[in-house]
This record gives sequence, C-alpha cells and structure tokens, in this order.
Amino acid sequence: MNTKDPVQVITRQKKNQMSDQVEQMTMFDEAPDFRLTSRYRSGVFRTRAELAEGLRQEGRDEIYHVLSFGGGTQSSHLLEQHFRGEIHYDYIVFSDTGAEPEFIHEQVKWWQRRQQEIGNKTPFIITRHSNMSGGLEEMLMRWILTDYQRFQMPVYCSSLDRKTGEIKPAGMMPRQCTVDFKIIPVKQAVRRAVLQKHGLKSNQKMPANVGFIIDIGFSYDEIRRINTDQSPQFQYIRLAYPLVEENLTTADSIHFLEVNQFPTRRSRCYLCPFNCDGDRDIGMDWDEIIEAEPLSFLKACWFDAELRRVQLGGTKIMNSIPYLHYSRRPLAEVYSIEYERLKDTYASKLKEWVNKWQEVIEEKWMKEIAA
Repeated sequence: MNTKDPVQVITRQKKNQMSDQVEQMTMFDEAPDFRLTSRYRSGVFRTRAELAEGLRQEGRDEIYHVLSFGGGTQSSHLLEQHFRGEIHYDYIVFSDTGAEPEFIHEQVKWWQRRQQEIGNKTPFIITRHSNMSGGLEEMLMRWILTDYQRFQMPVYCSSLDRKTGEIKPAGMMPRQCTVDFKIIPVKQAVRRAVLQKHGLKSNQKMPANVGFIIDIGFSYDEIRRINTDQSPQFQYIRLAYPLVEENLTTADSIHFLEVNQFPTRRSRCYLCPFNCDGDRDIGMDWDEIIEAEPLSFLKACWFDAELRRVQLGGTKIMNSIPYLHYSRRPLAEVYSIEYERLKDTYASKLKEWVNKWQEVIEEKWMKEIAA
C-alpha cells in the first residue's frame, strides 16, 4: 500500500470531518445516548448483542469474546468489569507496539498481578506485530535506514512550495498505527489460539461455526474513531465498543479507576504525536514522558529530526515535511531547555540504542544502510 499525501487525504475527508466536529460539539448537550449518533444510526457499528446475533445467523454459534487490552484507562475499565463478572471475555490480549513507555508496561504487569490475586483464569496473551516484532521503533528505523516506503504514524505535516520556498501547515498523515500494531496483532493472536484449541495449525482455515467479537476500548467521546465493526482481514471477526454502548466517556473511566485506587496512566507510545502540552493537555503529555523517561524523550527527538532529514532527501514518496509536535516545530526546539539538560547525560545510551537498531535492521531486512 502506498503512503498517501496528507493534503489529498484531508481534502477527501473534509466533509466527513466537519460533520464529525458538528456532532462532537452537540453530543453532550443532552444525556449521552450512542443510539442517537450518526455512526450507530448509519450502521457503522452495532452493539455486542447485535454482532453476536449476526454471527449466529451465519451459523457461527461458537463465539469467542476478546478484550483488546492496551494497558491504559479505558481498556483497564473493561478489564475490571470482567474481573467483577460484569462482562465476559474468553481471551485478554495486549499487543506490544514496541514504543510504549515503561510505565505502561508496569501497568500491564499490575493488572496481571491483580488477575492472579483474584483468581481469574482468563488467558492473558501478550503479542506483537507479526513481521516487525520491534513494533513502531522497527518500522521507523526501517523507514529511515532502508528503502521501505510505508509510513504508519499520524505525524503533523507541512507542505513545501518548491517554487517559492514557502512552508505551510498541511494536516496529518492517516492514523494507521493503532490498526497495524495493536488491533491486527490481537486478531492474529486469538485466531492462533482458537485454531490451536481445535487442533489446527495457524495457516489452516477457521472452522465454519467459529466467530469472534473483539472489544475495543474507545469511549463515547471518541466515537468519531469508530470506522467499522467488521474486520477487514477476517470475515468471521467483529469489533465492538462496550464503553460506547454504556455511554461512558474517557473521564468516566479515569474517575472509576481513581475511585478504586487503580493505575490511571493513559496508554500511548512515547513518541505519539497526540501527546500534548499546555492548553491542549488531555492527560497524555510530553512533560510526563520527559519526567518519567528522559531517554524515551530523547529517542523521540532523534526520530523527529531523522524523519525530516530523510524526507527532505527526496528518496521517499512522502511529499510533506513530518513533525511529531503539533506546532510543526522540531521537538528538541519546543522543549529546548529540557533537551539541553538531558542530551549529554543520556548521549551514550542514545548512541547505543541507535547502533543496536542499525545492526538489527541491516541483519533482518538485508538492505544497505543509507548514508
């Protein structure tokens, strides 16, 4: 699949985005009711009960319910509901994107300990991207160091007028990373588990009576992120959004966790472009990464600079200039004080990390490292 120019993507989707924005502005004027939203009314998604009935009508009466667990607030809310017997799961699956902060991995371990303490026996699977086990770091290093073209992160972009030299804001790249590094690996993991349960190999066909419903932790306030309830990869897999069905917002989930004294850190990658600061703070901020994991912040600065260096070299089909920060300025410039304070302290560790990835990419992908 070729990477699409963000200007064209924004233009093509402008009408839908404007409609979403209008709905977002009005959806909290009254008591939340997902059934009144355009996405539900137009059939973009259905309830868990409706999905289960649809699978049974197809003859798939052996239905497996799966939680796609991200280690953050919303999916932790669903996991605790499962532990309390309020929602059933046959599998819990955490897909390691290869770029989560260490504090997210610690939260995953915390929930695994809680599961053991309360005696819950639901299989808890940890999985990764099938081809790039190093996740987003591997994808980015592969894009930087080889002729790999597919870019799978929603970076902020600016366009360059090559005649005048003028640089203008140009939207964002599509958000493909959640699907590629979280949702698809979860689907593949539960598919392998059920095939093995039936005595079949991973390359064999799923029994005709088997179906899956995978729960995604989108909240009511994130309803615009829902694009489908049908897996494009597997026709016997459906996607459900229980928190939306419960009309619960992100704030509701955070409140639930706080009241019960559970971990409350938001799940995301350390270099996520949706990390915020100042007035844009939504509980996922760069300051938290800088304070908790300085080396991860410096890795993000390194990626941020390297993406532009490679893109400006003209070897990629990406036509726009990428940035990890919404201001469309270098991350090391936005946080110049913090960057200058940390760069010398962690210089050797950062160099070691870069060298290790260069060795991995060269050996695994057998491409010539670009100068």
